[in-house]
Amino acid sequence: MNDQNTPLDCQRDLYDVPKGMVYLAAASKSTLPRATVAAGKIGVEAKAYPWAIDEHARHLQTEDIRARFGAMIGATADDIAIHPSAAYGIATAAKNITLPAGSRVIVIEGQFPSNVYAWDNLAKACNAEIVQIKRPEDHNWTREILAAIDERTSLAALPPCHWTDGTLLDLASIGAALKEVGAKFVIDATQWTGAQPIDVKALGADYLVNAAYKWLMGPYGLSFMYFRPDHQDGTPIENHSHNHLGDSAGLDLLGNPSEYTPASRRFDVGEFENFISLPMIQASMKQIDAWGTERVGAYLKTLTDAVADGAASLGLNVPPAETRCPHFIGMHRDGGFPNDILERLAKLDVFVSVRGGGLRVSPHMLNDKSDIDLFFERLETTLKG
Repeated sequence: MNDQNTPLDCQRDLYDVPKGMVYLAAASKSTLPRATVAAGKIGVEAKAYPWAIDEHARHLQTEDIRARFGAMIGATADDIAIHPSAAYGIATAAKNITLPAGSRVIVIEGQFPSNVYAWDNLAKACNAEIVQIKRPEDHNWTREILAAIDERTSLAALPPCHWTDGTLLDLASIGAALKEVGAKFVIDATQWTGAQPIDVKALGADYLVNAAYKWLMGPYGLSFMYFRPDHQDGTPIENHSHNHLGDSAGLDLLGNPSEYTPASRRFDVGEFENFISLPMIQASMKQIDAWGTERVGAYLKTLTDAVADGAASLGLNVPPAETRCPHFIGMHRDGGFPNDILERLAKLDVFVSVRGGGLRVSPHMLNDKSDIDLFFERLETTLKG
C-alpha cells in the first residue's frame, strides 16, 4: 500500500522508454505505462472472441471509470459523461446554454481552440460578444479576468493554466466572481487533471471537460465531462439506446423509450463502452490513484524548477515561479528558436513541443533530473550548431 505522505520518485520502470531518450512532451501526448498498453492489447483481442465478452463486467468497468474520474475532480460517477474529445463536451455545453443578447463571454488570448470555436458560434447566434483577455506582460491572467467580469458577463470558458506555457489562472477566485454576477463557468481541465488536484465544487464549475490522452495517460478518442447536478436534465448531442435504456440496452427489448438514462449518462456518446480505450484508461487511473495527484504534482515541480534553472543558465526566459503551474513550463528565447528546432532535437533523441513561439517542456513520471540535464546539454549543442 502506498503511503500518500511519502514523496514520489521517478517511475521509469513502469514505462517502456529506450535508454538515452529524453521525452518531455507529456502535455502533448503522454507516454503510456506498460500496464495500460497491456490492457489495450487485451481489449483488441476481446473483439476477436466476442462470444466470451462479459457485458455486465463491461458495464461495471465503465461505472468504475466514471467514479474514478469523478473522485479526481471532487464529483461522483453520476456527474460524469464519457465522450470522444474535449471538443465534443464543449459542444454539448454550448447546446445547453443560451446567451442573453448583448452579454459577454470571457476567454483568454491563445486559448486552446476546442474551448473557443463553440463559443464564437454561440455568441454570433445569440448576438452576444466574445471578450478575449490579452496576455499580460507579468503573466497575471487572474487580475485581468477579474477586471473584465461585470453584470454583462454571461459565461467564462477557461483553463486552469495556459496550454502553451503553463501560466496559471486562479479559477477559485474567478469562479467566485462569476457566481456574484450569475454567469456560467465552463472549464477545460485537459492540461491539469491527473497532474494536479482540482475540485469542481470549490471552483463553482457548471461544466468541465477533460481529454484523456495527456495527464490521464489515456488513449486518443476518449474524454470525460462533468455536469453540475442542476444541468443533468439537458439535451445530449446524440440519441441512442444506451442514453435511453441505460444498462438494459444490451437486452432484447422492443420499442423506443423516450425517457433518458438518469444523471449525466444521458450525455454519453454512442458506443462509449469501447473495448480498447476503457480498459486502458482504467489501468492508468488506477496508477494515478496509487500515486496521488498531489504527489505527482509535487514530483513534477522538482523537474520544472530544474528546467527553469537550466533555462536561466542558457539565457532563456520562463514565467516567474509564482505565475506558472508545477507540471510544465514554457521557455522563450530572444530572437526566437530556429524553425527546425524540433527536428534538430529529435535527431538527438530529445522530444519537446513548440507552442506559442517557445519550447514547452512537460516532464512526467518517467523522467528524472538526469533527463533535464541531458535536455539542456543537447539543447545547448543544438543552439550552437
